Amino acid sequence: MDRNKSFQNLINAREDRLYRIAFSYVRNKEDALDCLQNALLKGLNSFDNLKDYNYFDTWFIRILINTCLDCIKDRNSDLPLEESLNASDVQRDLEGVLDLLKTMDGLKQEEREIIFLKYFMGYKNEEISETMHIKTGTVKSRLNRVITKLRAKLS
Repeated sequence: MDRNKSFQNLINAREDRLYRIAFSYVRNKEDALDCLQNALLKGLNSFDNLKDYNYFDTWFIRILINTCLDCIKDRNSDLPLEESLNASDVQRDLEGVLDLLKTMDGLKQEEREIIFLKYFMGYKNEEISETMHIKTGTVKSRLNRVITKLRAKLS
């Protein structure tokens, strides 16, 4: 199978997940799609450098996250919190959701990323370690520190 077809198959199997990652960073449908498209181009252009398909997720998610961060820098302004909510969020415990989002917005980018990968994407500590290029012990200590910080701010 040629490399372009392999890349396409790997992406197709992860399409929804990749969109959710992009959206979680840029908080806007159009920007998320733009970032995903740009990341796809970057990934396709450097796909030959990937030696082991077992690391595709880690490799491509890092490209996507970096692309999203570049997009945010270019845009140079965050969307208001209200724009990031959808109807189902409003129907649920609105105060709790708003408090959590405001608190998450107050975290450093690296702290939001580690929480997102762990609790929204379901990554194991080892996968977070690979994605963020840090030691597993560092992942554990940062998660502990961020969770403690979130609990303190939310209580």
